[in-house]
Amino acid sequence: MTAREQRVSFRRRLGGGIAKRLGRGTILLFPLLLTLWLLKFAFDTLDGLLQPAISAVLGRELTGLSFGIIVVALVVVGAFASTAVFRWAGRVIERGIISTPGIGSIYGTAKKLIPGSGPSEASMGFDTVVRVEYPRRGAWTVGFLMSILDDGQGVRYGVVYMPSTPMPQSGWLIQVPLSEIQAVDWSSSMAMQYIVSAGVTCPGTIRAGQMKMPS
Repeated sequence: MTAREQRVSFRRRLGGGIAKRLGRGTILLFPLLLTLWLLKFAFDTLDGLLQPAISAVLGRELTGLSFGIIVVALVVVGAFASTAVFRWAGRVIERGIISTPGIGSIYGTAKKLIPGSGPSEASMGFDTVVRVEYPRRGAWTVGFLMSILDDGQGVRYGVVYMPSTPMPQSGWLIQVPLSEIQAVDWSSSMAMQYIVSAGVTCPGTIRAGQMKMPS
């Protein structure tokens, strides 16, 4: 082997070694990087909500103050959520919000997206984990049954939201006949962990069956 061929071989081995270690490092650190990104996104979002009011009162923005106020408010609400007086006040406030034009529709839609917030006998949204054969027969995709619609010709369709991996806030909606949708025995948190972790965090078993929806 000539000196030039040796240099070329060395560069190839070096490049291959770097690419291999880069791939290993990415796999090992990806969950941590994703967690940090989500935490930063949540912090920036919450910290920006009250900053205009803080700036108006104090004359300048204080990084972290809005986030701290919201966290304390959530803790206080959670502490008193089980009391009868708080539940009564919450229902009164909620009725006022729902009756407000524009705001009420947004609030009602947002509440439906929270698992466990709707009536148990007709719970859908992120409460109902399903799977459909997508993108081909024999290949299954896990999603959430968001609602049901009728095409006016006697066929009922399920509106299924299928989150993307690893960013579940992006995804797509499909309309699938109810007969082609299978209910899954996973909870919404199990399904989200499965999706966000790209299948690494998997319950290990899945039991699926035909959807049973009220008429």
